[in-house]
Amino acid sequence: MSESEAQERKIHYPPMPNGIDYLRDVVDRLARESGEPSERDLKYAVLHLQAAAEVLLKARLREEHWSLVVAKAEKTNRKKFEAGDFESASNAETVRRLVEVAGLDISAADKKTLLDLAADRNQLQHWGITEEVNAVLTRAANVLDFLIRFLDQYLLPQISADDKEATAGDLEEIRKGLTRIESYVASRMARLRDEDLKGHEDRTVRCPDCQQSALIIDGQNSCLFCPRDWPDPLELASAYDEGSGYFPAPGEPYEDTLVDCPDCETPTLVLEAETVARAGSFVPLCFNCARVQDDLEECGRCGERYRPTDEESICYSCFSDLLG
Repeated sequence: MSESEAQERKIHYPPMPNGIDYLRDVVDRLARESGEPSERDLKYAVLHLQAAAEVLLKARLREEHWSLVVAKAEKTNRKKFEAGDFESASNAETVRRLVEVAGLDISAADKKTLLDLAADRNQLQHWGITEEVNAVLTRAANVLDFLIRFLDQYLLPQISADDKEATAGDLEEIRKGLTRIESYVASRMARLRDEDLKGHEDRTVRCPDCQQSALIIDGQNSCLFCPRDWPDPLELASAYDEGSGYFPAPGEPYEDTLVDCPDCETPTLVLEAETVARAGSFVPLCFNCARVQDDLEECGRCGERYRPTDEESICYSCFSDLLG
């Protein structure tokens, strides 16, 4: 290469090719045909997956208007934006603008997946992280799945012919790699359902960490997919309840779905737990004593859950209080 040619070389990564290049690197690291990803692969997979999500989501915002990408549009102008001299919107704000301003359909589950990834990336970037390989693989597969759907629905139909040609090969490899990752997750879960989880379906719930329905509530509280142990039932119940996706209907008050268990008297009763045995519906399950509390009523006086012995409409405490 001549000196003049070397001087003319430039790095050229417009937003779409840039985001897709990040995705290609993630898949190359996580879906290696030669074996499982190394710790270094997992580290850079998290960092580059978050970079891909941020670039691609903001590329869609820019399609609406460039100012939507900027955290505070009143403090910049188009010239500064084109030069990259601005502070961009946060991850949560980016998703909010895509939904509420651009009118895109992003589910609560997808939003949580994206924000969990951003939290992982921040922890890793600024402090370091200790994480189970299977948890990283599952979360990465969920984000990759969302981003492919996002690309197909909201970005690829609008990109230029040049960008389509530049990214076609990478997109093909990304789709193949995602299939390999998802196949691994599916085959491992199928084996667990047929073997280790069999007979525990009524107390098996989704793990707040890896999002697989492989966590048995039995006092040990171990996820068989991650694997991860949850020795603190309150921490587990809180993490599960926070990620349950429970939202009241418009106009209805929010009801706390984590309350005191009447049997073990700890605040670990998840009122809306979804077990494998009752997929698609909710049951009250205590994450401490592992009891399904489906015979409880709500006290008409104090609102606490209680187990009626006859047909009384208030709990024992309220009844005693009224008797003086």
